[in-house]
Amino acid sequence: MSNEKRTSIKDLAASLGVSTALVSFVLNGKAKQHRISEEMAQRVIKKAKEMNYSPNLVAKNLRGGKSQLIGVLVTDISNPFYSTISRIIEDRANELNYTVLFSSSDENLESTKRLIRVLLNKGVEGLIVVPCDGSKEVIKELCGDKMPLVLVDRHFPDVKVGYSVLNNFKATELITRHLIENGYKRISVITYETKMSHIQERVRGYEETMRNAGLADYINVNRIDLSNPRSEMHETLKRLLKAKTDAVVCLTNMLSINGIYCLKEMKVRIPEDIAFVGFNRSDVFNLLENPITYIKQPHEKIAVEAVNILVDKMNNDNTSGKGFIAEPELVIQSSTPKKNVLSRLD
Repeated sequence: MSNEKRTSIKDLAASLGVSTALVSFVLNGKAKQHRISEEMAQRVIKKAKEMNYSPNLVAKNLRGGKSQLIGVLVTDISNPFYSTISRIIEDRANELNYTVLFSSSDENLESTKRLIRVLLNKGVEGLIVVPCDGSKEVIKELCGDKMPLVLVDRHFPDVKVGYSVLNNFKATELITRHLIENGYKRISVITYETKMSHIQERVRGYEETMRNAGLADYINVNRIDLSNPRSEMHETLKRLLKAKTDAVVCLTNMLSINGIYCLKEMKVRIPEDIAFVGFNRSDVFNLLENPITYIKQPHEKIAVEAVNILVDKMNNDNTSGKGFIAEPELVIQSSTPKKNVLSRLD
């Protein structure tokens, strides 16, 4: 994928001053069959290379029969959330007789474009994608090409594309309400800098719940750089502890993991010194003496519905924006005695 329009057969034909049919015959290895000279065939091939022509293999595969291949692109396969999602996607796809090809973009736009191109060139019938920042135009281009596509975990509300995501607003609403009901008011969230809708919705859920509780003055959103999460997390937590923050909420799985590591290194006790709520349970939680409260995302529902929606699109030639929104669950595993909480609010 690129920011430039993909070169088409029509573009090639116009640049050579020949018909699109002639170009198509050459590129499909039918030059001799249609009595096209070797010289002209070579001109077409050379021009195709110069203009970085890439055939629309999606349409070609659909015309020639189904490949039974699904492409899956996540942002970080090492992230426990995405590795779990990927495994469930593979299992569900296998049940439906599809083979899955996996890629990981590392939250990088150029890698996202390149890997989508690779998956298309492998002849996948459909794509399941975790989009990264700045990839909206890439997704819109795929939709314009009528590529069966489903976005997972994150999506673009104003783009008509299939999706399977969490009710992110509800997730932080549950967390924030729980903390407020237990006497906390100096509640801070830690997230990373992004324009993606899932994070925006999590921040909105927190902020609206704080405002509704009359705690607008205590709203505190801290954004850290994904390229250096551990160091920035350490500095952020150090600053929040100094400001006598009552509770910290990390808005992603990886932020939760980094937060726990940092608090452990700082010898900060949870929940005695500060309350801590994360997203998704991780083995890192076992480092703590006390279990912590966290938002549980229904991995299986999100992954299975993504495959179901995609297969429906592929089989019914349907590229509409059908979506699935999974409900979060707040798993309450620790609490601070009420008297200790109230003493912090003085």
